[in-house]
Amino acid sequence: MDVEFPRLGNTNNSWTDYLITRRLGVQSRAAAPPYFVDVHWWPPVNHWMKVNTDGSALGAPGSISAGGGGVFRDKWAAVRGCFHVKGGLGFAFEAELLAVITAINIAHSRGWRFLWVESDSSYVVNLLNSRSEDVPWRFVASWKSALRILPEFNIMVTHIYREGNSPVDIMANGERTEGWWPYPIDEIKKAVALDMATHSHTRMVK
Repeated sequence: MDVEFPRLGNTNNSWTDYLITRRLGVQSRAAAPPYFVDVHWWPPVNHWMKVNTDGSALGAPGSISAGGGGVFRDKWAAVRGCFHVKGGLGFAFEAELLAVITAINIAHSRGWRFLWVESDSSYVVNLLNSRSEDVPWRFVASWKSALRILPEFNIMVTHIYREGNSPVDIMANGERTEGWWPYPIDEIKKAVALDMATHSHTRMVK
């Protein structure tokens, strides 16, 4: 009688894994090896404004004040403004959402109608691209308000890995004072300059 052995998931490509699975008669498949990608921060073109956003929540989920931040830059990569906003007790993805809502409202109030939004949150990118209203209840009103003004923009939304989002990571720090600054604050100047000096960061993707 033929016996069909079960198939398991990926192994870790180790010799020990190979010997164990062989002895047990279990068929396995090797995990794909990790690879490296270059992560670039690109400035916008012509009259477009680019805003990178980020959110953070330090400590146990829901027990520490979450914060979001953003940095606006023009085609010369010059910082036209940066902000930090408090999210109250919550999760990092809620802070990410609050950051992009704040960025849209700031851009609207300043007349920046050609807007490139970039985030390291796939959650935020998917929400914006789909115009989904499926958000946590406490953000429903502010999110719908942001969606209502989106038709007034020419807007592009992209994802970037965290390695290319370092100036905004600094702005999202939950311990920062809430506010809007129409210039680059001292803490982000080095990170902004590094974006344009190296123009590339490396990330390992598994």
